[in-house]
Amino acid sequence: MKRDKKHGNGRWFIAAFLIVNLAAILLIGRKESSYIRDSFSSHAEQSRAKMEDVMDNYIHSFQLFSNMMAREIKNNPNPDDIWDYLKSIDSTMLEIEGDTFDGLYMYYQGRYLYSWDTPYSQYEDTGYVATERPWYKDAVAGKGKVVFTPPYMSYANHYILSTISQLQPDGETVFAYDIKMGDIQELVSSLAAYPDEQMMIFDDNGTILGSTNASYLGGSLYNSLDETRDALKEAKKNLKEAGDISEADKEKLQQQADSLDAYYSFQKDFHKDFSRLKKHPEKPLALKIGKTNYYGYLLKGDTYHFLVLVPVMSMLQSSLQIWLLPLLILELLLIYILGRITKEQKNRELRAAYVELGQTQKRLELALTAAQKAAAIDELTGLMNFHSFKESITHQLHSMEEDECSILIMIDGDRFKAVNDNYGHSVGDEVIKLCAQMIIGRIRTIDLASRLHGDEFAIFVSKTGDYSVAKRIMEDINSTIAVEARKRNLPVITMSAGAVIARRTDNYTALSKIADDALYKAKESHNGGFASA
Repeated sequence: MKRDKKHGNGRWFIAAFLIVNLAAILLIGRKESSYIRDSFSSHAEQSRAKMEDVMDNYIHSFQLFSNMMAREIKNNPNPDDIWDYLKSIDSTMLEIEGDTFDGLYMYYQGRYLYSWDTPYSQYEDTGYVATERPWYKDAVAGKGKVVFTPPYMSYANHYILSTISQLQPDGETVFAYDIKMGDIQELVSSLAAYPDEQMMIFDDNGTILGSTNASYLGGSLYNSLDETRDALKEAKKNLKEAGDISEADKEKLQQQADSLDAYYSFQKDFHKDFSRLKKHPEKPLALKIGKTNYYGYLLKGDTYHFLVLVPVMSMLQSSLQIWLLPLLILELLLIYILGRITKEQKNRELRAAYVELGQTQKRLELALTAAQKAAAIDELTGLMNFHSFKESITHQLHSMEEDECSILIMIDGDRFKAVNDNYGHSVGDEVIKLCAQMIIGRIRTIDLASRLHGDEFAIFVSKTGDYSVAKRIMEDINSTIAVEARKRNLPVITMSAGAVIARRTDNYTALSKIADDALYKAKESHNGGFASA
């Protein structure tokens, strides 16, 4: 009889344990789903904002060129003089724009003018008509707006190309130049927020302009498998039948074939899931690419769209605090309750339960410490990361007195790309750590500092509305960076900054946008500039 009762109690305990755990898993799963959705949304929106900044930079540079040409035409309207002027500023534009710039040209008074040295007879022999080219037609259709032709992959040079052009007020003249859209690829490389994440930026034609896997550049997400396969066959055929060509040309054909081969392998596994993502934009979907399970997210923009693929395990690691800690707490409570219920049955079982309880508490403390640190700290610099910085500022804004002021400073490294290009990313990381150390050394304990992304930082200076304080902090930071960089034999960079005064009624998103606008003005000098809202 006692034995039957013991077995009955055991079955009851097991049933209760399973029911409670199942209910907990359902509740935690719902909370984790919400976390995953918000994480993807925030990540994709930040990527879109960065992409808009890149495109704004392209447009801003073109507008400078357009103003130069308009002024020159006003002063010297003769087409021959304008042609000479184009050639004279080609090298200047190259120095200003660097790798982005790829040649100037225009249609003016019925003539096609350009900055390179190709004889005009070559264009006549090929039947080239400027007014029938996409760059001219798109500019006319734009009716005075700055427009981009559909980007395409230049396998000869291994980068994405586009043409930016604008119809002038006379309704006939068009200014244009080619741009290498490498800034988009560089942007994608800096945006990855999860281990083994894949991100792609593509346009309305499906052309991939930026990808964490450079082999996919130029591929079209909207092409069918047959179209991609046919393009791959054609590339392999061209390589095989190339004949007696230079090694450089043969290498370009090989690169094209290799890129198409890599993209075709990816597309075979992904094209069905991409169709699902197109039907459910801005919604995380579980999918499988090859042997790896992913969460996929598609954010559609006006012209450019963002595809994010994060391995499930990477996302679970990110959401550790969402599911692991509540589950550990639940298990702890269940173990404790069951231990108390069975106390009178066996003292030895009670002691074992207490031992297990202590071990579980220790694991819980370790897991909590690790999760809190991972959630709040930037791994490279030890500063607050974007999320913890935003939360801290939001809390401080709510805690401020009505007449109290603080200052938010958005900071960006000047010419940091050149450090990575010339010295490598390991040296670039050391420069970032040096900048972080100098920032921490220049602020008070009541102030906040964060590394947002890449070489972007932010400071929240508490209890002051004096911009001169913010300016002096930035001057100190730049001077100490210069001194310490030389001591450590590191490249010297400057930090430009934009500042805005914060009050109790403000919110972080609006403040950061205003400070970013000021930063945009400060960076025009690329030499440690400072601007206030």
